[in-house]
Amino acid sequence: MASMDTGDGPSRSGRGAGQWQNNRGSGYNSYNNNNNNAYHNNRGRGTNRGGYNSPANRGGYSNSYSQSGYNTSGYSNQGYGPGAGGRQAWGGRGRGRGRGRAAGRGPSQYPDPEDIKFLRVMKGHTKKVTAITINPEAQQIYTGSADKTLRIWHMETGQCIQTIDAGGEVDSMLLSGKMLLVGLHCSPEEGMVRAWHIEQGTDLVLPGRHRGAVLCLAQAAQYLFSGGQDTTIKIWSFDAATQAFQPLIEFTQANGGHDSAVQCLTVEQQYLYSADWHGNIKVWSMQHGQCMQTLPHAHGPSSQPSYAGLVMGLLPYQGYLLSCALDGSVKIWAPMETPQPNSVLETTPNYSHPPSSENGQKEEYGGILAMCGTSDSKQSAVVLTSHSQENIIRMHGLPDFEDRGQLSAIKDARALAALPGGMIAAGDAAGTVKTWQWR
Repeated sequence: MASMDTGDGPSRSGRGAGQWQNNRGSGYNSYNNNNNNAYHNNRGRGTNRGGYNSPANRGGYSNSYSQSGYNTSGYSNQGYGPGAGGRQAWGGRGRGRGRGRAAGRGPSQYPDPEDIKFLRVMKGHTKKVTAITINPEAQQIYTGSADKTLRIWHMETGQCIQTIDAGGEVDSMLLSGKMLLVGLHCSPEEGMVRAWHIEQGTDLVLPGRHRGAVLCLAQAAQYLFSGGQDTTIKIWSFDAATQAFQPLIEFTQANGGHDSAVQCLTVEQQYLYSADWHGNIKVWSMQHGQCMQTLPHAHGPSSQPSYAGLVMGLLPYQGYLLSCALDGSVKIWAPMETPQPNSVLETTPNYSHPPSSENGQKEEYGGILAMCGTSDSKQSAVVLTSHSQENIIRMHGLPDFEDRGQLSAIKDARALAALPGGMIAAGDAAGTVKTWQWR
């Protein structure tokens, strides 16, 4: 079977020794081995000339900070497998600087943690912010909204530099070099991916559309992946010679794909991870172009599909996979200690947060709307989660899930982005964008 050559994987410059990757979509309103199309790019593999991460392609597709529509941030994944830094001990203390559950689901008035400084509020969007990413090189923040606009903000001043008509409600966003890739839908039946060249001010619509919202985007080398409300995952290859995207294949339920909307995508080494509205997580081999493993009902009830298990985020961390969902939990999936042909992850979570107490009771959090990985000013890994109706963003250290406090007074933040040791940005249901900075 033809394979997809990812070379050294996406370029992740400027991250130091460690790194996260987080690509999550914003909305929540096994492959045939004989298929020679698979992921293979017939225009040549090997040196990956002019692909996403080619230094020669200055017009854009060297992978920078993606987001999840959401942002990549934080620490580095040091290989996928038990040998990557050893087996982690998850969920040690569970205590720290936090103050427990936000009282009464009303506005939280807790002060921000001492190692975080609030910067500013940025207003302009008229509907919920659904996607956000930070470009430290250009000193800009990009936001997308259900109001059908993109906004470019200056990082230092918070001034809106430009408002762009997106042509539809923005569902997801990914920044790659000098290109901003945006998933959007123009109607309930028509979704598309548009690519804006930030410096040139030009844009193009990728061929091959989704039916409905384009909920998530991810990238590996010259390949772009999109997940849609129509349950499909589409794959394109970027051709540096023509500066165009060529559609390759799509994964559907008929060839091992999802049976509900694909909400999350993320790439780690040779694997593509995807998750859907029914709580299922799938692992795809980018070498062979096939589904290697499905974790059925990874979140939510185990007996039947439920939107309580809708997976809102996937985040690789040092060989492990973190997932979060509307059931309010973050789960940690460990790599198989003894690799098997069709299994990459253990089938039961290594740890689930919040944990159950000794009497079996579990503290309940609001449903998780967004998750983002970053590191603090001392290079310690931190995961951020926003929770529905709690008006807060929770922060936990990894791997022990030490409570690092809360960022308060932000309602239903559906978009999170962060820079290692630097800025944190969030967009909420009212169209407001807020920023903080590690001290």
